Amino acid sequence: MSDRNVAQRTRWLAPRSAVGQSRDGKLHVTLEMPGVRKEDLEIRIENNELSIVGRRAAGSEGKYALRERPVGDYRRTYTLDDTVDHSKIDAALDKGILTITLDLKEQVKPRTIQVRGE
Repeated sequence: MSDRNVAQRTRWLAPRSAVGQSRDGKLHVTLEMPGVRKEDLEIRIENNELSIVGRRAAGSEGKYALRERPVGDYRRTYTLDDTVDHSKIDAALDKGILTITLDLKEQVKPRTIQVRGE
């Protein structure tokens, strides 16, 4: 086995993504992962890194006249800071869109201060 073959087999595709924060202080990571089933997703947090891996089956191998959809596994890693509560994370996959919701620790969530007096 040559090095080139090993490199081709370990190729990672970086899915398109968006990261934003909602008004309630939660972070939302949205990734495009077409062709990936929820059973083929692995989401982990380790050493303040959020790692997402999605495996897409190549399908039946045959001859193609044109193939624009790459075959491979999706992988994306985000570094989290200390404001993220690791125990409050949710993930949902709907029509090829993976949404991961991360909650912030209470002391960093936005809050409204009530004004006393007249």
